[in-house]
Amino acid sequence: MFKNYLKITLRRLQRQRAYSLINIAGLSVGMACFILILLFINYEFSYEKHHENADRIYKITIEHHLPSGVNRFGSSPVPLAESLHNEIPEIEDFARIQSIGTAQVQYGDRQFHEEGVVFVDPGVLNMFHFPLVAGDKGRVLGEKYAAVLTEDMATKYFGRENPIGKSLVVDNSVSVLISGVMKNHPHNSNIRPSMLISFPSVEDIAGEEYMTNWISQILESYILVPEHTSIPQLEEKIQASFKKHVREDDDRILRLEQFSRMHLYSDLQNTGDIRTIYIFMAIGILIILTACINFMNLATARSGKRAREVGLRKVVGAVRGQLIKQFMGESLVFAVLSFIFALVLVIQFLPDLNSLTDQFVRIENLGQTGIVLGLIGIVLLVAMLSGSYPAFFLSAFQPAHVLKGRIKSRTRGSSFRKILVVSQFAISIVLIVCTVVLNRQLDYIFNKPLGFKKDQIVVIRNSDRERNLEPLKEELLRNPNISDVGLSLQLPSSIGMYNNVTWEGAVGDEQTEIIHNRIGYDFLDTYEIELVAGRNFSREYPADLVIGIEEDSAKSIIINEEAVRRFGWEDPIGKRVIQVFGDERRYYTVVGVVKDFHFTSLRNPIKPMNFFLSTEANRYVSIKVQPQNISVTLEFIEETWKKLAPESALEYFFLDSVFERTYRSEQRLQRFFGYFSGLAIFIACLGLFGLASFAAAQRTKEIGIRKVLGASETSLVFLLTKEFTILVLLANIVAWPLAYLVMRDWLQGFAYRIDLNSHLGLFLLTAVATLLIAWLTVSFHAVKAALTNPIESLRYE
Repeated sequence: MFKNYLKITLRRLQRQRAYSLINIAGLSVGMACFILILLFINYEFSYEKHHENADRIYKITIEHHLPSGVNRFGSSPVPLAESLHNEIPEIEDFARIQSIGTAQVQYGDRQFHEEGVVFVDPGVLNMFHFPLVAGDKGRVLGEKYAAVLTEDMATKYFGRENPIGKSLVVDNSVSVLISGVMKNHPHNSNIRPSMLISFPSVEDIAGEEYMTNWISQILESYILVPEHTSIPQLEEKIQASFKKHVREDDDRILRLEQFSRMHLYSDLQNTGDIRTIYIFMAIGILIILTACINFMNLATARSGKRAREVGLRKVVGAVRGQLIKQFMGESLVFAVLSFIFALVLVIQFLPDLNSLTDQFVRIENLGQTGIVLGLIGIVLLVAMLSGSYPAFFLSAFQPAHVLKGRIKSRTRGSSFRKILVVSQFAISIVLIVCTVVLNRQLDYIFNKPLGFKKDQIVVIRNSDRERNLEPLKEELLRNPNISDVGLSLQLPSSIGMYNNVTWEGAVGDEQTEIIHNRIGYDFLDTYEIELVAGRNFSREYPADLVIGIEEDSAKSIIINEEAVRRFGWEDPIGKRVIQVFGDERRYYTVVGVVKDFHFTSLRNPIKPMNFFLSTEANRYVSIKVQPQNISVTLEFIEETWKKLAPESALEYFFLDSVFERTYRSEQRLQRFFGYFSGLAIFIACLGLFGLASFAAAQRTKEIGIRKVLGASETSLVFLLTKEFTILVLLANIVAWPLAYLVMRDWLQGFAYRIDLNSHLGLFLLTAVATLLIAWLTVSFHAVKAALTNPIESLRYE
């Protein structure tokens, strides 16, 4: 029987080419989309899996509970991890990772700016999977100023020479001796250091006070624990140990975050997001469901043509179970053929997926055991979903009714087809509305005034904190195409350091956190940050530069409007802000208030912040340039830097590029919705095209009679499109509430967002667009049928 069923299926494929093509095309595109999304999700879950101890490594995080809410931080005090390792037996090993950001590294005349230069404890090689290709793991980080490079970095500086024993100069001040080379890190990892420098070197550079500072949260701390360790109990022991070294009123709470889950589940780093995974998974399921609906629709629509076959098979003894197997087998053949074409599409579009997601998925990933099982599951699932209803629907025909030309199930099948069409288009409409709302929110983010200028700002990253930047600033301002130059420790787009403060008029021990930045005299002018009260820092006021350890020698600060509101002040100028460092207090006098500006992502509300004046140790030089002759201006900047800082390589970027990276995940989500909503509409229209063809063929005689009786072509086109128009309108009514709820919840993730209620016109535009698409799809068959000669119509059958 299997051979007979297969032969019938292949004959149907050959004889009904259009019907088969529509089914296979829809299923192929749907399966290809699902496979691509499956590859994306698999890659996201593969992060850090190459680390053998990933499930046993935990990062120490800190919670700080304040009246304004709970702040969580991924950084911790320097002595914490080592102290915990010495005091708690369950902690097998520890590793501190102190990043120095972008560092200038030099060997002879080779000079580059490098990301990923970090100071680490020797335990990092025991805990993490950083396999060495040169050097002894137990000794490479045992000495001060010993360093381990990646293979790529070693090749960049030393070529084919043996790097072991050679020296590199970091930031023009620290000379490190190469003691080992490690393999390059895989792409699916968020910890990818290019150079490891032994941690004891830090004490010589930063001093003993740095190594014993329990107040400041400076670096990342990781610990290694045995399997099956009770984390809540270990957190209690860690908290008790921490309390031994800090003040009694230190209210920080230490938590543990599992390393293997950090990529998708941590809110302390800008990496993956499990919510995005859920969204993509839902998109994949909806698209493959749309493709399966096509198959069901067309199979049940053409049931009349197969009714006689079913009747004859039952008459000669076929039972319903055999018929179900036959139709499910046909569905499986369609699924297998579609899967083959889907794989071709996946291979073709895999580079586009990597470009879209910034991933490095390869064709070989399709051979992974989990993916292979998933692909087999897709084929079986598609076969079952697409063939289930037609199998049970067709096999239920009564032979007596069929052979007499009466099929009572037709009405039920027609109603179910309508439900399926509505479902198909509802899915597509939800995806379209989500895409449009995403576009509007991103437009709002990119065009919303941030409170400072971000265009035509060139930023130089200064790696040498000891360098006097005033001569550079003066030389740059000689160029008429440069209007302002500002110095700062942080950029206005990424101010993140904070301190706890109390203030004049605070009740009891009331405190709050305040974000801070160190800036030069011209920083506010360079970024056009508006001063709404008081004055800017000025060389005419020496007190702006003093350190306010004593109350009568308070240092000048500038705060923002949100800080004024948080402190409850009406007239802030001259008021005192007191920074709290354990027993130590530092006093500041407010000399100015700036208008609130967005110094973090628009996902977050504006927080209280203040500026200190700093003329030394500034990390960034911000240069406001004129839009004309930018290339010439950049050449001048390069020449000036080489003249004044010949020992350092110039590294610069445009500030607006930072914002593109800030919202990269939203842009990726936007593109995903855009592509896949388009594909969902394409699949739905394929089904609609097939149904319109079938409907026109079924009503051929009716159309001929109507034309003979005087019906116009326009009225006939309207007759054939009316039913599909109603179905698409119903789909919009079903989809609108779903899309509204989904996007309302998504927008809650932004502190500043569009008002969805004021954009309800988008839903009407979506309805018009889907109606036009449906009309264009159906009109081909409708117009063709309406223009057919009635004589040919009446000869039909």
